[in-house]
Amino acid sequence: MKIKEILDFLQTARIPFSFTGDPEREVDRFSSLSHYREGSFTWIKKQENIPLGMDLTGLALVFVAEDVDGGNAPNVIRTPESKHAFFSSIEHFYAQPEERPAVGQFTYIGPRVKLGRNVRIGHNCTLDGDITIGDDTVIWNSVVLLNRVTVGSRCDIHSGAVIGHDGYAYTEDAGHHKVMVKHFGGVSIGNDVLIGENVCISRGTIDDTVLEDGVKIDALGHIAHNCWFGRNAAMPVPCSVSGSVHVGENAYLAGDIIRNQCTIGENAFVGLGAVVVKDVAPGQTVVGNPAKPFIKRKREEYAIY
Repeated sequence: MKIKEILDFLQTARIPFSFTGDPEREVDRFSSLSHYREGSFTWIKKQENIPLGMDLTGLALVFVAEDVDGGNAPNVIRTPESKHAFFSSIEHFYAQPEERPAVGQFTYIGPRVKLGRNVRIGHNCTLDGDITIGDDTVIWNSVVLLNRVTVGSRCDIHSGAVIGHDGYAYTEDAGHHKVMVKHFGGVSIGNDVLIGENVCISRGTIDDTVLEDGVKIDALGHIAHNCWFGRNAAMPVPCSVSGSVHVGENAYLAGDIIRNQCTIGENAFVGLGAVVVKDVAPGQTVVGNPAKPFIKRKREEYAIY
């Protein structure tokens, strides 16, 4: 295909970009920068990602971020959304639709389950209770949805996820005999949500556990009862989020432990492996155990021994 076709797609997708080069140049594949194949288009994420001594004149087409020097590459798409532009182009031109049955083998779908249009459900799944699944949602293999779960449209629930069981909560008497608390809430999942492999999401005790539109949860994470994740919040590596935690819009949790009833403000960033024991303000970055605000120091402030 010609570069012009990619430019037309980016315009249609409303991805901002500028282009220098020859739109009539042919490209016939895509490749990574480190294993570049002749005639393909590729992506330079950061300047330091360019292999030492690499001749950029040999690149048929390159996507670059605004702060990356494309050097002497003959055809350059420059965009503030370089990753999105590059991978969206790959998917648009090269992804092949999967032929999958509507419902896989050995899957149980209860009588109260409501399925939207073009829903796909894998093998060995259990959907049992007041379950509603929106249009174009894909549920992979060995997924369990129980009690009361609502899933929006265009969601992707990966294999092994368990959604809707009662959470871990108990009452006890003076002798410390524990009785588990019966849950009556559900789980409400918005549109365009990703639930990774083997994620566990507990239903609420009275109100629902909620994941709003665009939330992305990576594999092996745990979200306890009564939690609320705002729009486009992300949990990219396994986290343990205790009960009644409120995660704000576009917040980012990276492999953390979050104490119950904490609030993570919108656009906050919780660094890798942090243990959060108190609220995180909107837009704040916290790191460490216990998590504290991250302060970037100038180099001269560090003592040298």
